[in-house]
Amino acid sequence: MDITLPAVRAFVAVARSGSFREAALFLGVSQPTVSAAVRRLEAAAGRPLLVRDREGVRPTELGGRVLARAASLVGAADELAAELAGEAPGLTVGFMGEAAGPLTAGLLGLVRRACDGEVRLRRFDFADPSCGLLTGASDLAVVWPPLTTGDILEVRLLGTDRRAVAVPVGDPLAGLAEVDPAELDGRVWVVPRSPDPVWRAFRHPGSIGVDDVAGEVGSDALEETLELVAAGRGIALLSEGTDEHYARSGVVFVRLTGDRRCTTAVAWRRGDSRPALTRIVAGLPHLPRY
Repeated sequence: MDITLPAVRAFVAVARSGSFREAALFLGVSQPTVSAAVRRLEAAAGRPLLVRDREGVRPTELGGRVLARAASLVGAADELAAELAGEAPGLTVGFMGEAAGPLTAGLLGLVRRACDGEVRLRRFDFADPSCGLLTGASDLAVVWPPLTTGDILEVRLLGTDRRAVAVPVGDPLAGLAEVDPAELDGRVWVVPRSPDPVWRAFRHPGSIGVDDVAGEVGSDALEETLELVAAGRGIALLSEGTDEHYARSGVVFVRLTGDRRCTTAVAWRRGDSRPALTRIVAGLPHLPRY
């Protein structure tokens, strides 16, 4: 099986950009060159790695698994090139709004101490709960499990937070200290739009036992969710810590009864043995794996 680095690099570029044309521009080669490289990789797989339709190009189920490993290979090659050139390779840390706060700040301190090169921060929204790990856009990420990882990611818990419901300031629930999910039937909910079914399901009211949902309003980001709640479009299932780190006028957070919790975690691609990442993992608190 002849798998070349240019073919792998072309596949990663197409999968990330969702376009053969954009990938060709990024790589500085012709579009036919990119197409031929991807075809060689698909021939090695014996089945398609990309779906091509009117909406663009996206990985198949196998392609998604291949992408994570292919991105690691491309990253390792870039790291080697940087080492040979005498440059200090850096790391990109992905994060999502809900996973921000003191835990993220503490992790970044550890990353900066362990990494000789530049530490880049990149924010992601609901479209990518892996915060760039599955596409290779990040090397390490602060995530909010559960999410679909297969055997691709290692996930280590950093902490937990009480689950809460965000309601408009004038809502009858706004004056309560806690609310039981049974009291939330018949409401319209602001729910995340995300391609990850596991991540999306945990943030749906059904995950806390709410069966009577009057309607759903989709949201692509945390800020959009808070705006929709403040505008009275619906209520949302978030975390108590969101109120501390993303306070929004017109929104009140009411804790759910019982010990209902969500988690913050750090994740990286399994098998990524780069020295800086190895040092970071070794310095993590000895918390359980997710």
